Amino acid sequence: MNRLLLNKLLQLTIFGTIILIFSILNLSPAAAQMIKGRITSQSGEPVPYATVYIQQLRQGTTANAKGDYEIKLLPGSYQVTYQSLGYSPVSFEMAVTDQVIEKNVILPLQYYQIPEVRITATGEDPAYGIMRKTIGMAPYYLNNISHYKADVYIKGNLIFNRLPRLLQKQMTISVRNEKGTRTEVRRIREGDVFMIESFNEVEFTAPDKYVQKVISVNSTLPEQDVSISPMDLIQASFYEPLLANIAISPLSPQAFSHYRFRYLGATSQGNNIINKIQVTPKVKSQQLFEGTITIIEDLWCLQSVDLTNDNIAGKINIQQLYVPVQDDIWMPVSHKFAMNIGIVGVRADAEYGSSVRYLEVKPNKALQKPAVVTSDFFAGPAAANEAVTSRNQQKIEEILTKEELSNRDMARLSRIMKKESKESIPDSIRNSLEVKDNTTKIVDENAGKKDSAYWAAIRPIPLSELEMKSLRIRDSIRRESSLKEIQTDSISPGRTRKKNRFVTALSRAGFGHTWSDTTGLNFNFGGLIESDNFSFNTVDGFIYGMDFRLSKRWKNNSSLSLSPEIKWAFSRESLLWRLNGSYSFDRIKHKQLFFRTGMISRDISTGGSISTLLNTVTTLFMERNYLKLYDTRYVYFGYRGEIVNGLSIELTAGYDNRKTLENTTGFTLINTSREYSDNIPDNKYLVPGADPDYALRDQEHYEIVTNVTFTPKQRYRISNGTKVPLDSEWPTFEFTWKHGINEFSELTEPWKHFDMLKLYVGKETSIGAFSSFYWRIGTGGFLNKSWLTYYDFFHFNAQPLPLLINDYQDAFRLPSYYSLSTPEFYGDAHIKFTTPYLMLKYLPGLSKTLMRENISLSYLGSRFHRNYTEIGYSVSEISFIGELGVYAGFEDLKYKDIGIRLVLKLQ
Repeated sequence: MNRLLLNKLLQLTIFGTIILIFSILNLSPAAAQMIKGRITSQSGEPVPYATVYIQQLRQGTTANAKGDYEIKLLPGSYQVTYQSLGYSPVSFEMAVTDQVIEKNVILPLQYYQIPEVRITATGEDPAYGIMRKTIGMAPYYLNNISHYKADVYIKGNLIFNRLPRLLQKQMTISVRNEKGTRTEVRRIREGDVFMIESFNEVEFTAPDKYVQKVISVNSTLPEQDVSISPMDLIQASFYEPLLANIAISPLSPQAFSHYRFRYLGATSQGNNIINKIQVTPKVKSQQLFEGTITIIEDLWCLQSVDLTNDNIAGKINIQQLYVPVQDDIWMPVSHKFAMNIGIVGVRADAEYGSSVRYLEVKPNKALQKPAVVTSDFFAGPAAANEAVTSRNQQKIEEILTKEELSNRDMARLSRIMKKESKESIPDSIRNSLEVKDNTTKIVDENAGKKDSAYWAAIRPIPLSELEMKSLRIRDSIRRESSLKEIQTDSISPGRTRKKNRFVTALSRAGFGHTWSDTTGLNFNFGGLIESDNFSFNTVDGFIYGMDFRLSKRWKNNSSLSLSPEIKWAFSRESLLWRLNGSYSFDRIKHKQLFFRTGMISRDISTGGSISTLLNTVTTLFMERNYLKLYDTRYVYFGYRGEIVNGLSIELTAGYDNRKTLENTTGFTLINTSREYSDNIPDNKYLVPGADPDYALRDQEHYEIVTNVTFTPKQRYRISNGTKVPLDSEWPTFEFTWKHGINEFSELTEPWKHFDMLKLYVGKETSIGAFSSFYWRIGTGGFLNKSWLTYYDFFHFNAQPLPLLINDYQDAFRLPSYYSLSTPEFYGDAHIKFTTPYLMLKYLPGLSKTLMRENISLSYLGSRFHRNYTEIGYSVSEISFIGELGVYAGFEDLKYKDIGIRLVLKLQ
């Protein structure tokens, strides 16, 4: 790994991996007056990361790992509540003056009892009844806030317990001076501690708009980066079915399929009854949590979370505590996070604490709260008699008033709540197809330049001894680097620079490089030893070449691109070249003029066949020359662009001089006593005795092609002046019309016309946590096909080799290459269901992997494959890149073939 990558890894370890899940964090204002002390248990042990909450200010902070806390307040009277998971809360009325108040607090243990009323007649654990109502109410609590402003202080630290020597040699501590020059000071060692703290102002507007202003950041990371932000995780919520695309929430509508729940008892806090629920995954999985949650009776919302996720990076524990910041709006004000990192030989511990102050909170008045969901703590009797104003709300009341909810009731409640929440969004936002960037970040130009006096005045969470040591080491390193820079200024670096320049030039020549300037001009050289530069086939022999790319972008976002490629075919002794060019002039509607020209040997099938790399291996080592080629000298011009949102068109006109080719070499590295096959595809239309009109022959080809793609109500995002298509609730329709003309010199009437029509419809839909359903069906045919040669057939992707290096979406896994191509009317269909929980993940040893299981069905109906059906079962995400599957083929529902396929997604 290079130094930049590893330094970035340190940053992401703290905030990308470490701060995995938390909702909304905020900070207290600086003030001269202070309450401080230590929070302990009845046995005298410190309570780490206990919450200190000021009700009048809607402000919370946390103690550090030793239970020490401090909070700065203006003079006045405050109700201060101390609480932590597993302990009963303790509240005090305090009068803050101009003196420091030292208040040590002892938290009693929290005891939960199981009341007799919770014993169900069916014998079902009472936790399931509580969870059904809470899961059903989750969409409401996910959307019950329309706006808030908050101040955010967060502090995290990372301790390296073990570092492999190889990584220690690569990972260095360095600092930058005012000129931006980086100076390396020393390598990172085992036992090193790094910390980062930041003060942010956050503003949220429903449904998902965040504005973050980074006021200050203080870091001892090897490279301080004020762009590090927890905003992606701030937006995560346990009320969402899938938490930050990492793990399935216990409040997901599919939670009963993945978790077991056990009722641990109830306790009283004020006028609220708090139910404690144990959460246990049905199988050990990296995509599930384990631990406890507490739920408020009658409100059916979270009061606390104590959950652990064991994934590939390590074991992560998340603790959240919710308090009523306004009326019945319960928001997380305390977050404890701890992680034991264990990956690629690295062992580390990480933790963080947070301080919160809510400046303003506005409820979503368009989303009416069910009348039966009340809290005596805030609401009077009139709340329960609130008028119901819609049919959906009547259904919600009807479900919530049931003593016991069934799984069907839970799913129905969740569905109605989700619909109500969606309807509460303003029409201008709900009906808009543009998905705007939901996070705006503003970094103060002096964010990273605050001194120690500033942090001492505003820091609400006391630093631990290790964190203070980390700051002292950083300051020492900065002084050392300044001295080192002065010393090295007098040393001549000429020889070192010459050596570095030679190594850099050699690396760029071998592996490629991109050069760019400030005018928008870019030049990319692919390199001399890239794998794509070399190949072998029986027609051309060995092929070697290289490619370039020259592009220019103007301030109006228009751009010009030229991509030449030149190769030499040694056995055929022929120069192969091609040039692709494009001019893009409207980034919103993706308008583009393009051309393609060249003189190359091309795969006879355009539907997909063997990759050049695999063909090189099978030819040289197995004498299996699967790839079949023809000589093409072509030029095409075209235009593509969006007409209206979701409707795009592409027009192409071209000329192609096609010539048949024969094998020119019999060279092989391993002689298997086989003979190379002729350069003719394996297809029933090309066998002896077949219609000679279909045979391969020299010809000149002209064509005009129109492609129309339409996705109704397609959502999109505008990023840097470019429109990026997203998803839609509708499928995508693709229509192609091609008018072709073939000229045969041997015929008295050489010009032969044909028309081809093709229509496809398809869509991929997410149907739950990490699960998806994909389908695509199509049909096509020729209106007139006299003298239609194999080049212009309908070609389908067949991949019969047991080992593949590409992930093909719509491929048949068993038929031989080129065998499915047809000039006849056809029907084609592909269906694929993907889920992490089908069969294998329930087996011991496999449940904790990230593997997903796939069931696929492919169909092709044509003249020689009237009803070919292929079904498959595969396991994907094996070590992130592998997919292993078994596939069976049927002809007219009669068994034909079976095979195992391994896909390594390398390309």
